Amino acid sequence: MNEDKHELFQSVTTVFIDLDDTLWDFAANSAVALRRVYDHFAVSRWQPDYALFASAYERRNAQLWHDYHHGRVSREFLLAERFRHALQCAGCLDDCTRLGADMNEWYLNCLATLPAAVPGARELLVALQGAGLPAYVLSNGFAGVQQRKLASAGLAGLVSGLILSDDCGITKPQRGIFDYALSRTGATAGEVVMVGDDPDTDILGAHDAGWLTIYFNPKCRPAAPATATAQVTSLLQVPHLLGCAPAEE
Repeated sequence: MNEDKHELFQSVTTVFIDLDDTLWDFAANSAVALRRVYDHFAVSRWQPDYALFASAYERRNAQLWHDYHHGRVSREFLLAERFRHALQCAGCLDDCTRLGADMNEWYLNCLATLPAAVPGARELLVALQGAGLPAYVLSNGFAGVQQRKLASAGLAGLVSGLILSDDCGITKPQRGIFDYALSRTGATAGEVVMVGDDPDTDILGAHDAGWLTIYFNPKCRPAAPATATAQVTSLLQVPHLLGCAPAEE
């Protein structure tokens, strides 16, 4: 998919990059934080099988995030519901709403301290910085938490700024957040690229806003989105596409 793609990106002066599972390893860090929540709140007294608790949480959380991206549920509902649901599935005998809120706060605080970055994230940001290409994080994650994630992974000093859906009240893939990002940075749609792992929120959303897109597909899912300008399986391929460093694989 990437043969002879370099010329398509010659006009790029600004790079926007998703955070979770593109720069910061959400999957790995969340697995650690969720297990710590289970242990800290002694959920085993109701559900001795951690895998069942985790599965119930992850299924509901994924559904809630999909609905949040598309404006179907509020931030507040997402945060209140995901652990309440997991506790209910676990057979919790306490107040699931109250305890779920406590667990959610504890989980987010723990999550933000975890340092695992996606392989190649630092190298990508260093290459962009060296080439004089501003790199902004564009994320649907929550204010406060996302800043701490970047700092915990040692990436905060390598980005030009952090633009969140919380800042403007609009989530990816809706057009408004992409227009907001341009207004914040002074860039224009014809000179920016979005790098992200989500075919819907990152790639389709940016494409519909008139941006170039690079789909980050480390798991080699069989079908790349048709709206992706290019696809990479390693972040180390991105600087090569943008003409600022050779790929190192």
